[in-house]
Amino acid sequence: MIIETEMTIKTLKDLVSSGEKHFKRVEITEYGKIRNFNFSEVIFEECMLSLDFTGSSFRSAKFINSNIKNSIFSETDLSNSEFFNNSIDACVFRNANIEGIIFLKNTQYSSENTIEDLEEMVKK
Repeated sequence: MIIETEMTIKTLKDLVSSGEKHFKRVEITEYGKIRNFNFSEVIFEECMLSLDFTGSSFRSAKFINSNIKNSIFSETDLSNSEFFNNSIDACVFRNANIEGIIFLKNTQYSSENTIEDLEEMVKK
């Protein structure tokens, strides 16, 4: 587990590629793109990241108590992933696969979003 650190996009990609699966209190210090990347089964807990993940896989991944504002999850595979208590302001989920997703207590602009809200975001 990687705990309480700041890192670049390159460092995050390198760590995940080498098999690291759990990030706690990690902040990605830049905005950028990590497209078509495999984040399956990775856990982001109390993290801060704002990235374009278009086309990436998050199968069975978890986002817990994280700030993922402005992140783009378009065309991603979020099947069987879990999103608990995250800030999702301005996130984009267009055409994401959300089959089997658990989506609870996530807020957008201080309002809680439901699974129905997520389903609408996928269609946009």
